[in-house]
Amino acid sequence: MAYDNMTDEQWQAIYNKDASYDGKFYYGVKTTHVVCKPSCTSRNCKPENVVIFENLDDAVKAGYRMCLRCRPDNPDWHGAKYDLAERTRKLIEDSYNEEFSLDKLAGELYVNKSYLLRVFKEITGYTPLHYHNKVRCDRAMALLEEGITSIADIGEKVGFASASHFTRVFKNTVGMTPSQYAKTHRKK
Repeated sequence: MAYDNMTDEQWQAIYNKDASYDGKFYYGVKTTHVVCKPSCTSRNCKPENVVIFENLDDAVKAGYRMCLRCRPDNPDWHGAKYDLAERTRKLIEDSYNEEFSLDKLAGELYVNKSYLLRVFKEITGYTPLHYHNKVRCDRAMALLEEGITSIADIGEKVGFASASHFTRVFKNTVGMTPSQYAKTHRKK
């Protein structure tokens, strides 16, 4: 059932992109014939161009198509920014032992590097370089706990060009040097 008259509460949910209303109602934009969930990050439309739907089936029957930005038909979809951050995270984790390049990372994801930097930081709380170093240090910690190889070899295995760079980044990330970490965390 579609409603031409939305409530002030519904309009505020749409205007403020309030995710707590997702699934409670959907809104269609009359000028584009697109249906969205209230948290959609698209530009706000005029209230007179909004029609409210109780469910997506009613919107489809009325001739509306799903928004590709908020994907109201996919409740697990968290948005394009979240998707970009997840793809970035996976690429970093898959190539943590290679030299970091924001230009290369942005190129592989087909996005502007400034946008990638801003979105990744917004979603994860890390810059891509900081996350790359964190992943390297996490891998190094596991190797240090095993105590099988030398610290220099571990630094090289996780992608650092020199032992001094490895030590500096590890200390900044973990809070202690690799040798201090190995002494306190090595498995017996």
